Amino acid sequence: MKKIAIIRCLDVSMRCAGVSCMKSFNNHSVKFERYGDEELELFSMMTCNGCGQTVENDEGLKKKLDRLAEEPVNAVHFSSCTNKKDKENPEVKHRCPWVLKMAEYLESKGVEVVYGTHH
Repeated sequence: MKKIAIIRCLDVSMRCAGVSCMKSFNNHSVKFERYGDEELELFSMMTCNGCGQTVENDEGLKKKLDRLAEEPVNAVHFSSCTNKKDKENPEVKHRCPWVLKMAEYLESKGVEVVYGTHH
């Protein structure tokens, strides 16, 4: 059984119930297809600590990410909401720079990082 964590955007979590992330997880669809028929456990579904928060300046965020690595989880999926729309061209999305920092930290701890959940 693989232990999976999902990290979503704090800002988006104010208006999102996480239903599409959970539906994709439960149905092994979209970004969870990679696991085939393997049994999965949703070990954690958490939010980031907000824009500008990194392991260097937010001890709480560091503690949460360390906990995922220490358990350990097999993979952390950064929710699809962690891609931000371009201000000049809303059709274009960019990966959140704070997510990239969290991903780099998790990868340095040996945790597999996957970008996306339901699209």
